[in-house]
Parts: sequence; C-alpha cells; structure tokens
Amino acid sequence: MVKKQLYKHDTASYVIEHKVSQQKEEKFKQWQHKMTQAVSQFDGYLGTTVCPPIEHDNKWYVIVQFDSSDNLVNWLESKIRRDLVETGKQVFLTSKITHFKTGLERWFVKQEAHPPAWKQILATLLGLYPTVMLLSLVQASLQWTNSWAFADVMLLSNFLSCCLLTWLVMPFVAWLLKAWLQPKRNSTQMNWIGAGLVVTALALMRSIFAYSA
Repeated sequence: MVKKQLYKHDTASYVIEHKVSQQKEEKFKQWQHKMTQAVSQFDGYLGTTVCPPIEHDNKWYVIVQFDSSDNLVNWLESKIRRDLVETGKQVFLTSKITHFKTGLERWFVKQEAHPPAWKQILATLLGLYPTVMLLSLVQASLQWTNSWAFADVMLLSNFLSCCLLTWLVMPFVAWLLKAWLQPKRNSTQMNWIGAGLVVTALALMRSIFAYSA
C-alpha cells in the first residue's frame, strides 16, 4: 500500500524486518493493516510499502516514509505505535529495524526500541565534546592551521569531527550506553542513574580539558 511516490531526496524512512511463521501470515497482514492505518494519520506521512517473503524465508519487509526526520521521529516515539508493536509481538517471531535514513538517529537505531530525544542529546554530547576538544588541542599544538582563515579552520574541524563521530566515536558510545539507551524494561531509576553517569563523565572530561588547556 503506497500513499505517495517513495524515495524523494529530502525524506526520512526506515525499513523493518518481521519474521512471521506461515501459520500467522494472515494475522500479520491484519496487524500490519492496523499499523498502516495508524501511521497514515500522522503529519508528513508519505507511504508504506509491504514486501512479502521470498521463497518462504518467513521475512516480511515494511518500508515507512515521511517527509522529514522530525515527523518520522514523532511517529516512532508515539504511544499508538508502541502499543501496536507490543500487540504485534503475539503475531511475529522477531522484529528489527534494518535501515534508518534520517539525521543523527542512525547512530542509535539498532533495535525496534527507539531512545528518547533527551537520551540521544546526552549520548551525542558525550561523544561530541571530547572529539571536538581533542581535535582542537591537536590542532593548536601542531600550529599548521594558524595561517588559515577561521572559516576554513572550522570547516576542517567539523569535517574531521563528523568522520570520527560517524565511524568511530558514536558506534562506541551507542554500544557503551546500550543498556541505558535501549533498556529491556523502562525504569525511572535506570534513566536517572544513566543520565547521572553521563553528566559525571562530562564533568570529569571538562576538568581534564580545563587543566590541559
């Protein structure tokens, strides 16, 4: 079922893989229809494509697309989606997001659970702060950009930061904080403990960098 043409350049989308036994395929179709009806009511929704299994591998792929990452995240974090996913666990064997096309969320989305924005902000800050500070200290010690214009220095620094964050730092941070970002059970106590540890780590790094500067 497709509402509009997919894969515009400015869109955000994700692909979910559902493993469904042959005995429950009809129930899965009914459940997916409810999911599509629900998502179609959200702002920015463009369409849903359902791809059935090939050669009886029991894997269904569902592509959902929005016109922006903000609208996509609103859907992913909505209560109605969480409730439907919980109901769907009685139908499908496994479910996981296999592809996520949007902004910084791609650093975090490895499971069906999607970390809330405030956790993403703290986790990103935990990776971003030391990366930027270390690059700045190295750059200052080498002095090879002293003659550059400020705009050029910032462009190079941002490019290096993005490369390090995407390929090295954020995958490590997401792995390190996995139990906090995507807990098996939502716990207020665990949320506060994790946030406290992240803030403490940032404070310690701030002290170290302040002494080194």
